[in-house]
Amino acid sequence: MPNEKLTDEEKRNLEIVREWANLYSTYGLTSRLIDKIYADTCEVFVPLQGVYYARLRKSKENWKTLEVEIEKLFKKRHMEVVSTLARDNKVALEAKVTMTTVNGKTYETRFAAFLMFKDGRIIKDHTYMRTWGLVPRESVTPEFKRALEKVLENQ
Repeated sequence: MPNEKLTDEEKRNLEIVREWANLYSTYGLTSRLIDKIYADTCEVFVPLQGVYYARLRKSKENWKTLEVEIEKLFKKRHMEVVSTLARDNKVALEAKVTMTTVNGKTYETRFAAFLMFKDGRIIKDHTYMRTWGLVPRESVTPEFKRALEKVLENQ
């Protein structure tokens, strides 16, 4: 879809997706990514695992804590948005993530995400990704395990 046919809302949402990928790729900015890009109450769902990391009308703090712990397992993360499609308040995208663990092992995966926006922030994120396979078992910390348990308790 050529840019000149995009509405202002669609252009804004695509710019937010670019910022989302940039914040994800910049070590230490996970909290900022979640606080700035996602609405205060949002839905973050990974259908392939059947897990809600955050639920509408509930706090996103457990999810944020888990994401901060996941970031600590890696010394480098990079997200490349491969393709996007914007329609009204929704963006569908394909992206590639490359991560290097603190032990130097590199993982790469692709995923698809379907995002819904309101007032310039993500209110729904349904991401299709092999999430569990990307967490290096040898690097899992007690803090990560506790954070994951808190998220899973709120299913």
